Amino acid sequence: MQAQKLTLNGNTVVSGKQIDFAETCFAIFYLLFFGGAFGFGADLAETSVIPTPITTLLRYATYAIVLLLLSLRPIETLKTALSNKWALALIFITSISFLWSYDPSITIDAIWKEFLPMFLLSLYIASRFTLEQQFKIVLWVLVIIFLESVALAIAMPGVGRHTAGPFIGSWKGVFAQKNEFGAHSTMTLIALYMLANYAREKQRWALILLGGCVAGLLVSSSVTALALSFIGLVLTIFYRRFAWLGKRSVLLGALFVLISCGFFYILFYNWIDILDFFDKDPTLSARTLIWQLVIDSKIPDSPYLGYGRGVFWGSPTLTTGFESFAYHVPPHAHNGFLDIILDVGLIGFFFFCVTWFMTYVRAARIAYARKEAAYLWPLLLLSMLVLFNTFESYLARLTTLYWVFLIVLAFSLSPKVLASKD
Repeated sequence: MQAQKLTLNGNTVVSGKQIDFAETCFAIFYLLFFGGAFGFGADLAETSVIPTPITTLLRYATYAIVLLLLSLRPIETLKTALSNKWALALIFITSISFLWSYDPSITIDAIWKEFLPMFLLSLYIASRFTLEQQFKIVLWVLVIIFLESVALAIAMPGVGRHTAGPFIGSWKGVFAQKNEFGAHSTMTLIALYMLANYAREKQRWALILLGGCVAGLLVSSSVTALALSFIGLVLTIFYRRFAWLGKRSVLLGALFVLISCGFFYILFYNWIDILDFFDKDPTLSARTLIWQLVIDSKIPDSPYLGYGRGVFWGSPTLTTGFESFAYHVPPHAHNGFLDIILDVGLIGFFFFCVTWFMTYVRAARIAYARKEAAYLWPLLLLSMLVLFNTFESYLARLTTLYWVFLIVLAFSLSPKVLASKD
């Protein structure tokens, strides 16, 4: 989508290409902010390396700029916002969750500082950029954060690596924990693989960085991320190669589903024996115990509307019972979907499920119609989002790129928005 040029007295002051470049840089910068590129801290530290006043200034300055940019294109902004009623309902119910929150002040603070800025940025990117432009922006953000994480781990080990606890020595980069760095390395690896093989103009230099991502997965010591990177590459090849090509595609798709179901059936009924064989904790580091307590005791206390955005895990009253097996109150449920239910209840989770499913179907149609990397990326991102949030929480907790990407795609893939871009 080409921006209009800026003229004064009939003379071009700023060209459309210059405006495009400036807005692309702004989108990348703001996504870097949500990705943690400016909020990293030393291991086990509560404060970031960059002084808080600077990050606060960045937060509100970018907040104001994105509001200004949205107001400069009111028609496109409004059309994009109204193009997906389910996503808008999810945003709305989360934004008003302070009305029934167990601690309204915390919820209002989380909505104002985290949730609304993520929504506004998502709305801006969806209304302003095409899918091809979005893929380039996402790729730049992923690569910059990955390289920054590697640089911190090498130059500042006290910041970029775990220096205490059970994960000592594992790389974490700008993130708080090694699994987050592993998940980010996985998404970067998949994006680079698509750039090197499926882009309109294939970039072979991406293979070098792709090798770096594999190394990043190894030094993060995140077995989950390593396994999911393999699954992600398999899904990428499958989605790309076996598009709707007739009976063969239907047959291969059916076989893939059948084999997957058989594999997970065997895994489900034998997972304790499998984990014992590999000398792993059958509770997955107390995850299964956390999930059971959340499902059996915490969700039933407020099932329909939840406890309010960002309240549950910070409340000593609500988190009683976890100390008996986790030795401390966990920072989240280690499951993004359970955290959504804790925030906005089953009603909000229903809106999320419908939003994700509709977006996934639309992403599949585009991927099968146009097989370039930019059009395959949404399908892969939505698939990996489900896998990542099965054992970690990357959706309803603090600021996260995954939530921004989800909402961007939910609006970008709406038929009306796609038609306006075309």
